[in-house]
Amino acid sequence: MKWQEIKLTTSKEAAEAAANIFFEIGVQGVVIEDEDSFSSYNGSGTLCGGDDQLEPQNLLIPSDFVVIKGYLPVDEHLGKRMNVFYEKIKGLKTYFPDCYRDLEMEEIDEEDWSSSWKKFFKTQKIGKKIVIKPRWEDYEAEKGEIVVEVDPGTAFGTGTHPTTIACLEMIEKYLRKGQIVFDVGCGSGILSIAAAKLGAYFVYARDVDPVAVKVARKNFAYNKVQDLVEAKEGNYLDGIKGRAHMVVANIIADSIIEFSPQAYEKLLFGGIFISSGIINRKSEEVRRRIEQSGFEIMEVRISGEWATIAARKPKD
Repeated sequence: MKWQEIKLTTSKEAAEAAANIFFEIGVQGVVIEDEDSFSSYNGSGTLCGGDDQLEPQNLLIPSDFVVIKGYLPVDEHLGKRMNVFYEKIKGLKTYFPDCYRDLEMEEIDEEDWSSSWKKFFKTQKIGKKIVIKPRWEDYEAEKGEIVVEVDPGTAFGTGTHPTTIACLEMIEKYLRKGQIVFDVGCGSGILSIAAAKLGAYFVYARDVDPVAVKVARKNFAYNKVQDLVEAKEGNYLDGIKGRAHMVVANIIADSIIEFSPQAYEKLLFGGIFISSGIINRKSEEVRRRIEQSGFEIMEVRISGEWATIAARKPKD
């Protein structure tokens, strides 16, 4: 498989807003380079890492600018995604006139992409006891910690995006041992693995991307939860019989708007619906749709430009 590297030179002032546009078109992690450091960006406005991790590729970045890099698979969806990218960047110029200085595109092989991406994926503690760890790093767990070991492969799920972090924290907060969980848009399987290790009785994971399903299954095996989690290719919850105590959907706002009524029907009374991947400007529309579907809103969490909503299906 080949990947499209997108490299945008933008002003420091517009960096976070521009990085969010990368996320909106399907990029799950970006790298931000400036004149002082070459660092990874986790989508929450935090720079981490440093020049000990990377070989500088361009030392001529102007002092008021940064270079944002992200990757998309070269497939039948690439053209549409890039058209959306161009339109959103043009729209951003209304607020940040210097948001677009230069744009470079390069097609690279999967081997080059994979080795480059590993430089930025580091062990991270999330919530009170969840630790996300890449397979190639060593980590000694402390008492009570739950370690989720992941090789994102080409599914892009590293657990560093703020929507994933918020979902993990809410799963940790609301899930009870022995419950059934449905994971919609499972990606590399991080949320499913965390739920299984937190004591879920069984997790049904679905994704429309067959590559993501394949990667998720491998990660289930790495974490020895393959008997507790089922990953299949599918749209939303199609093909899943019965009801769950919890439905988690880390997808996009428009999909959550469409999916909310089905989530309501597939939850037991008192069940929890955690939805994320919601850009802030659409959060009120999503919230209204969730309430119209019959849910009671329990919590809305804002992380930078992203919102995550926890809602409950009334007990009767």
